Amino acid sequence: MSEEPRLDEQVISQVAQVGLSSQVEEAEDLNVGVQTDVLKAAQGKADSISMSGQGVVVQDVRVQDIAVQTDRLSFNPLSLLLGQLKLDHPLDATAQITLTEADLNRAMQAETVTSKLPALEINVEGEPVTVELVHPIAVKLPADGKIALKGAALLHERKRVRQLEFAVVLLPRSAEQPVLLESFVCEPGEALSIEFIIALMQTFQKILQLPYVEIEGMAVRIKQLSIQSGKLLIETEAHIPHIPSL
Repeated sequence: MSEEPRLDEQVISQVAQVGLSSQVEEAEDLNVGVQTDVLKAAQGKADSISMSGQGVVVQDVRVQDIAVQTDRLSFNPLSLLLGQLKLDHPLDATAQITLTEADLNRAMQAETVTSKLPALEINVEGEPVTVELVHPIAVKLPADGKIALKGAALLHERKRVRQLEFAVVLLPRSAEQPVLLESFVCEPGEALSIEFIIALMQTFQKILQLPYVEIEGMAVRIKQLSIQSGKLLIETEAHIPHIPSL
């Protein structure tokens, strides 16, 4: 049975929660727990910080559920009160995030997401081709536990630009396997070369097998993805040099 937080921990946690609440656009529920005491907090030190929430919206991206746990950290004490934690040293954290199918499709239309999806640069028989996504990308979470994506892209070739429509099916990452590309189907309206399809699939596979992704300076590793009842569950680990501004 876990111990109840001490009074000073409760007060510090409530102050931090008020500060964080002012930084999010919307939240059905939001809780912050700071494991520290008055003396440590005054020195900008804490044993850990936990955060959990439901229906949290930040920069027009919504998550159904989120739970974050950090390790020991050192920070600017005033920044904790303002809800914008500024670290003195990098920290490690774990997170469990749940998104519904509607959340995923909302995210794929949010500028904070679309602006961070770079064009793909591929090489087809020595010729450079740039693949630029046309937003939004539609996401579906079918009952078979897979992730289906459907959308369009512009192909910037040396002498022309053309559009193709595509459908992708992904097998989520598990403890036994990385994210796998199960199928990739193009509907271009005109023939695509076998060499182009192979180069594109190889590029996708390299991206899916990256050990981590960098998000606003943070190195984020996706430990596991799973689909349950139309929801995407994500477990991550992150090395965080600084906390991004909300």
